[in-house]
Amino acid sequence: MDIDPKAEEWAGLRTLLGAYFNQDFEDIHGSPTDTVRAFCRDAAPEKVANAADGARRILDGTASEEEALHVVRQFGLDYHPEAEGWQIRDWLAELERFLRDPEGPTRLDWPHESTESPR
Repeated sequence: MDIDPKAEEWAGLRTLLGAYFNQDFEDIHGSPTDTVRAFCRDAAPEKVANAADGARRILDGTASEEEALHVVRQFGLDYHPEAEGWQIRDWLAELERFLRDPEGPTRLDWPHESTESPR
């Protein structure tokens, strides 16, 4: 999947993955769940929806873990969900789901925390 990570169609995902999930995200926001909630709180609803749509486009446009990881890394993601035990495609699917319902439960902090995140 060829993308231009600077294109407007990727603005939401670029901001979330490149700016919020930076090398200091745990010091700034805490957990992955808290990082996504901060993005959802700070960003306009259209940008949050754009990020969720971007995650879906990557899932639909890639056929393998390696390809999905290659695309995600183009956004400057400093977090490594695969080091936490995630398959990147599963993480993207959970990210998309949580972006569409940031007040609901999530597994983004798995395996370190329960599936029910406090609100």
